[in-house]
Amino acid sequence: MPRKSRAYHHGNLRSALLETSLELIDKKGVPALTLREIGARLGVSRSAAYRHFEDKAQLLAAISEAGFEQFADALDAARGSAADRFAARLSAMGLAYVRFAAEHRAHFEVMFRPSDEPQVSPAGARAFGILESTIREGQQSGDVRPGDSDTIARLVWSMVHGISMLHLGQNEEGAKFTLFSTEILRAGLAPVIEL
Repeated sequence: MPRKSRAYHHGNLRSALLETSLELIDKKGVPALTLREIGARLGVSRSAAYRHFEDKAQLLAAISEAGFEQFADALDAARGSAADRFAARLSAMGLAYVRFAAEHRAHFEVMFRPSDEPQVSPAGARAFGILESTIREGQQSGDVRPGDSDTIARLVWSMVHGISMLHLGQNEEGAKFTLFSTEILRAGLAPVIEL
């Protein structure tokens, strides 16, 4: 069966390579991604693709960073649009996280893929920073127990990431489950009242 390819016509080849990579990852997964395959799908030579990315690792790093930029923007927008209360902000951010994972599976797969050499991602650090600062604000308002805000943010991130990885938040029932989970989490994060 002949491979469906779309001819690339002088434009932004780097963007076209990234877009085609995401389409290929969506269909076949990260292991199937090669610069040769992407070039063939775009109708450009392999050397043209290598002018933008030295190898698959560099291409994946670019896909990951672009994904984390969109992800950080989604978290920031959710936090900004929520009511000015910790509970509302945490729930909105949890829903945004799960929604991003469902709607951007290829990005999500690349962003959180296991790697022998983990990359430092400025956009990933920004995304985590949005959550961590929300936790600190919750501590200042008395909604979150005292303690290391970084550790608490990692706990919150882990729970919502688990929902996303297990595909539990992709529909209306999933949204209810995500909200229920953040409600339980908020109860656990609340300061302990000693009698």
